[in-house]
Amino acid sequence: MNIGFFDSGLGGVAVLKEALDTGLSENIYYLGDTKNTPYGTKDENFVKEVINDNINYLIGLNCNPIVIACNTATSLCIKELRDKYPEVKFIGTEPAVKVAADAHNSKKILVLATTITAKQEKLHALIKELDIDSKVKILPADKLVLFAEDIDCKNKSKEVEEYINELFEGLDLHEFSHIVLGCTHFPLFRENFANVIHTKDENLKIDIVDGAKGIAKNLINTINKLNNRDDYIKQNKSVTIITTSNKPEFIVRVNEILENEPIKTDIKLR
Repeated sequence: MNIGFFDSGLGGVAVLKEALDTGLSENIYYLGDTKNTPYGTKDENFVKEVINDNINYLIGLNCNPIVIACNTATSLCIKELRDKYPEVKFIGTEPAVKVAADAHNSKKILVLATTITAKQEKLHALIKELDIDSKVKILPADKLVLFAEDIDCKNKSKEVEEYINELFEGLDLHEFSHIVLGCTHFPLFRENFANVIHTKDENLKIDIVDGAKGIAKNLINTINKLNNRDDYIKQNKSVTIITTSNKPEFIVRVNEILENEPIKTDIKLR
């Protein structure tokens, strides 16, 4: 079975890693739109166009299901894609707000997302459905995407944490029980978030959550349903990383995140 993963760039690789750790073993194609990343601050019509083009490419590789490992792409296009390709199972990504809301210690919830995700009705409808409007604070954090895509990211912890401090400016973190990382790039900085929180108050306990585990579980369940099985049976595994521009540094970062999982590489130039 061919499984597709799609993201604007590097963030979805962390989702892929979670899926591999869960036991995913198929022909896997990960398409990172390195030519057009980041999506979060770009014109929405342009972003929709390139998302559709890239999903068409994965469908051309006979990928089904396809994981849209990008919050921005999910919020903009998943309904349209499901309507356009009813035969394809799309697994979307949305901020793990419900995880935070359902926690026994839930207080206020800080949601960090890209600008597009932050203003899309999909996120606000979820918050309204959970009846937690008064508990949720949404902040755009687009610069974290740029940090994540930087080949020198590992050496920029100081700059990353300065930016996180800027995001937290004016907030009393003691009011919050959870920080929801509402972009698949953001979990790459989980340790930096923890460092900033600890610096502000070493006794402050805030849970940092994202949706990767839920996506991986959903993917395995979807594969089982397509195969009419109750339990997942591993297949021969291959992982192909496809980019939309020639960026060797991107592959370096992929290898870091996947901890040198054997991969093949390809470039989508059309």
